Amino acid sequence: MCALAALSAEPPAEIELLPVGAFRLGDARSRLSLKTDDPAGLIQRSLASAAGGVLPIDFDHRSFAKQGEQDSRAAGWITALRVEGSRIMASVEWTAEGAAAIQGRSYRFLSPVFKNTPDGRVVLIEGAGLVNAPALPQLRQLASKEHDMDPIEQIAGVLGIAADKPEDIVARVTALATAETQLASIKAAAGVSGDDAATQICSKLTATKPDPAQFVPMSAFQEVQTQLASLQSDLASGKAEAALERARDAGKLTPAMEGWATQLASKDLGEFEAWAAAAPVVVALGERQLAGREPPAAKSDKLTPVERQMASALGVSEEAFLATRNKEA
Repeated sequence: MCALAALSAEPPAEIELLPVGAFRLGDARSRLSLKTDDPAGLIQRSLASAAGGVLPIDFDHRSFAKQGEQDSRAAGWITALRVEGSRIMASVEWTAEGAAAIQGRSYRFLSPVFKNTPDGRVVLIEGAGLVNAPALPQLRQLASKEHDMDPIEQIAGVLGIAADKPEDIVARVTALATAETQLASIKAAAGVSGDDAATQICSKLTATKPDPAQFVPMSAFQEVQTQLASLQSDLASGKAEAALERARDAGKLTPAMEGWATQLASKDLGEFEAWAAAAPVVVALGERQLAGREPPAAKSDKLTPVERQMASALGVSEEAFLATRNKEA
């Protein structure tokens, strides 16, 4: 929409641009109630989306026609916007042609151009034009040239992105949607809600102190790990040796197989036990193999030549030496 402003004979440095709150046009479009319910946000979006940070003032809204169809020379430039009471005020730098048009009374009203949603909310100020057909009786300045704002343009205005860059709009909306999902997950995990969720989470983090009863020094933890590993190794070794002994007793392990069997039992006890259960008996049970160990000396009723010499050197009778030897064996 556009709005009209009656101008003085001298070009004013600041003009009324839009009313704050609800208003209607004074022509056939009066059925639609318009409103500026967020003037500060409206000002911020409008200046952010303006090329060079300034809004154009032209003659009869010619610059808003198709490019090249009308004379789009500027009559002035809106350099700043602010809220004063129930009005949005605009600071203006007039061109020589614009100033001359006002001083010569060729134009007496200013008509801002703004975009609104279908429900009448003003969401973007695009500029203004010098005109002679006011349409808002409650404001000396305002008339209008109405057009509903395209939803994409509305989104672009809110994001501060040019409406002709859809890829930037999509990227920004996607990022915002992702951030919103992540924030929802963080809020749920932290057990917080409300608009001040970030503040609540920060408060929880700074207020939380570790409970010494629930933690141990790293050195103590590593020592326990080492001890546990040693115990597990000893246990595994004991189980492996017991399995090897059972295989020997069953006559399924020859001295030549000791190295292989020991390695398998240490590495995979289950695999070795499965082998031992299925392996055939290869050693006569009366001739048990000792895996390379010296067999215990058999008891005898006679002394060896070496033992006789030892008994003589000790001054002990052969019978006493023999009895002592057999008792110790």
